[in-house]
Amino acid sequence: MEPPTIVEVLCVDRVELVQQRQRRRIDRIAVYDNASGMDAATLRMALQFGNGTHLVPEKQRGIGKFGMGLPNASISQCRKVEVWTWQGRTCLYSYLDVDQIEKGKLREVPEPREEPIPEFWIDLIQDEIGPHGTLVVWSQLDRVSWKSSKALIDNAEFLIGRIYRYFIHDGKARIRLAAFQEKDGELESYHDRLVRANDPLYLMKGTCAPEPFDQEPAFDFVGEEIVTVNYQGKDHNVILRYSVAKPVVRQPPHGGSSAIGRHAAKNQGVSVVRARRELELNRSFDNSYDPRERWWGVEVIFEPELDDLFGVTNNKQAATAFMQLDLDEDAKHENLTPGEYRERLEEANDPRLAMYEISAKIQRILNRTLRPQIQRMREGTRKGGEIAPPPGSAEEIATRATRRLRQAHGDKGRSDQDEKLPQDRREQELEKELIAEGVPEQQAKEIAVAYVRSNIKFLFQEAEIPGPVIFDVKSKAGMIIININTRHPAREHLFELLRQENPDSETPALKALKLLLSAWARLEDEAGQQRRQQLEDIRQDWGRLARDFLQAAYE
Repeated sequence: MEPPTIVEVLCVDRVELVQQRQRRRIDRIAVYDNASGMDAATLRMALQFGNGTHLVPEKQRGIGKFGMGLPNASISQCRKVEVWTWQGRTCLYSYLDVDQIEKGKLREVPEPREEPIPEFWIDLIQDEIGPHGTLVVWSQLDRVSWKSSKALIDNAEFLIGRIYRYFIHDGKARIRLAAFQEKDGELESYHDRLVRANDPLYLMKGTCAPEPFDQEPAFDFVGEEIVTVNYQGKDHNVILRYSVAKPVVRQPPHGGSSAIGRHAAKNQGVSVVRARRELELNRSFDNSYDPRERWWGVEVIFEPELDDLFGVTNNKQAATAFMQLDLDEDAKHENLTPGEYRERLEEANDPRLAMYEISAKIQRILNRTLRPQIQRMREGTRKGGEIAPPPGSAEEIATRATRRLRQAHGDKGRSDQDEKLPQDRREQELEKELIAEGVPEQQAKEIAVAYVRSNIKFLFQEAEIPGPVIFDVKSKAGMIIININTRHPAREHLFELLRQENPDSETPALKALKLLLSAWARLEDEAGQQRRQQLEDIRQDWGRLARDFLQAAYE
């Protein structure tokens, strides 16, 4: 295994007096690496905008490509950038100075000259300086967002750790962040650490996630699929990877307001990765109103050959052509059928066809797998660690109401007789039913035990149900199970909206809706075979009309 590339980010603060108080202000930033270094021609080229060694397609295999990185990044933060680079015994120096450019004193990148690395920086570099490497120094910092080195480093670790997570995790890069303060000619270190990987899919070990999830994955790997894209006459693979939070991550003492919850919220979105380096977290696929969106992870991986297809910007911080797309919706805007619109794109060899396919696959896994699984976790998790619905919940109220009716009129429901089965058998049957619906095995067992032993009769779940029904009704182990159809627009435009105010508890409006559905479910439970079939048909017809009305409202 090759030794890692060493990168050191060195920040120097100047201590100054502000309103009779001493404050640190960031004064200079240096970036050192032990990579291959540059010769004179390459150094001069590196400081020119739009020039570089990776402009031809044959050399576009790594991170660099556009020849904008060094000058663009530097001038966006400071007014002067200096570069020392060495190969063998020769160390070369050149620079850009905005003040000199504005005064007309500097019209081109200065010819590199031999000049040793300043002793000031040699003393701060921790790595043993070898036969090749580069040192970049920013001064006259006029656009840096953070006022002190500590603030910059605290925020930089999270971002750098995510952008370069694969290089850090695989041991191919080691990145040091160090802060120093300069006062009265003396220099002292006050912050020094190595960057840890930050994985938005939460599948890596040894990351910057909060304990204990820094050493163990917080999410489960759901799967991976490959989309083959034909672009400019060649086939290219785009890899899609998916993960979802483990149930324990959402249960006390963890959850949305915990350290891991806050950490996951900052990593929310689809991670777009080019050549193993993250470009951006794309938020177009989020339901931005729903804080539970933090509990899934999606990653899109591609190589530089698809830069134009994805709309990669010259600073490699975004993929402007990648976003949530809907072919059917866009066809409507063009007054075409989806088939006609697709044919037009195919005739024009339009690269958006690939984006539509990628977007559709991500939406499918989100809506049919990840979000329903996250929702099932919520339904099985209550405050205080209790899994069974608490007193005053819709399930508990509906159970009490049903019990009173049974006392007055007898056991009329299909589910009533199964309540007389042995407790362990009821728990086993309910557990099997929940597992069949996609609930994780351990969680299914906990829910079955809690519901049966607390004598709760109504259980709400989410499931992908064929057909237009808003919800389905099942009877199992003495329970009435109400499954909300994740494919019906009522789930998004009614149930999800009612959860907005407090995603982790039952709002009054949601409670009322669940009681109405519980009443319908009990009606089906008490009906005879013929009447039950009629009610199911009515539920199908109602769901179809509701689907059409909701689609018309939101199209």
